[in-house]
Amino acid sequence: YHLAALKHVKSCEYNPCEAIKTNIIGTKNVIDCSIYHNIERLIYTSTDKAANPSNVMGITKLLGERLVSSAQNYCNKHDIGTIMSSLRFGNIIGSRGSVIPLWIDQIKKDRFITLTDPSMSRYLITNIEATRLILKSSEIAKGGEVFLFKMASINMMELANAVIGKYSCGNKIGINIIGIRDGEKIY
Repeated sequence: YHLAALKHVKSCEYNPCEAIKTNIIGTKNVIDCSIYHNIERLIYTSTDKAANPSNVMGITKLLGERLVSSAQNYCNKHDIGTIMSSLRFGNIIGSRGSVIPLWIDQIKKDRFITLTDPSMSRYLITNIEATRLILKSSEIAKGGEVFLFKMASINMMELANAVIGKYSCGNKIGINIIGIRDGEKIY
């Protein structure tokens, strides 16, 4: 599971006021600056956690999407040329805090990896795919959309076994099931 997202989910769960400041007020500030400076396009990067949100992070990111759509309505009504849309991402493979580098480090140090739940699945995309999706969204945006591109989903136990197979150098590596945390979804 994507550690950065886990940290963000956990931080938002335990500090909802900070989640509001970052994901709602911060988004509003970016929107206001975009309108004030007549920025051509704004693509708000959201998360798959905004779909039927079950945690504070998902709720605040969904509200960020709504702010972007509402701001587009304002721009349309007041003949402001800024085009604003949202894009939902999954987890970016290898990004800071991503689970794969965490597991590789655990394999090198401890001979085991941590896994929240063997039945958990996540959407995964590469940095290149993320960049392509942002550029594509910017290219096709008319304003107010929430782009949902198809992303590959993977079972985290299968991913764990693949990482172990690639990086264990033949050493026996255990998997420590640590259980889901507050605000996490299995699927």
